[in-house]
Amino acid sequence: MSVIFGPNSRRVLQFLTHIEDLSPEEIDRVADLWKQTSSQTRAEGWAVVHRTTTPEERYRILVAASVARRAALDAARNHHRHDWAFWAAVWDAATAVAVCDRIGGHYNVLVAPLAAVMPSLAHCRRDELEPRELRGAVLKGGG
Repeated sequence: MSVIFGPNSRRVLQFLTHIEDLSPEEIDRVADLWKQTSSQTRAEGWAVVHRTTTPEERYRILVAASVARRAALDAARNHHRHDWAFWAAVWDAATAVAVCDRIGGHYNVLVAPLAAVMPSLAHCRRDELEPRELRGAVLKGGG
């Protein structure tokens, strides 16, 4: 699998596919929970992401967050929800999922609003390593 979304691309893709499944009530709940989270605590999480990743990894992680935010905007629009806090919560969660275990307890802070409606996010799980040959084929566009 290509690492387009950072060190945990497979998990990011799984997360992205479930954003559109959220109900209007779940979107509202995520937005409310995000607003209740301390902005300082979120900023600390982002600082750890910055300190524990290379510039190239950060670029890929931000790509994941951007794609997730776009999916969140679409899901919110489809349900006539317009609270920007939902989009911000999805941005934070995608970042945490992409970097996973490198940020320790900050993972939980960044995913908590989404984990309330997507329990699978409650625990960081790193991508399982694939056989080297398969990774090479995917990275070269061969599979």
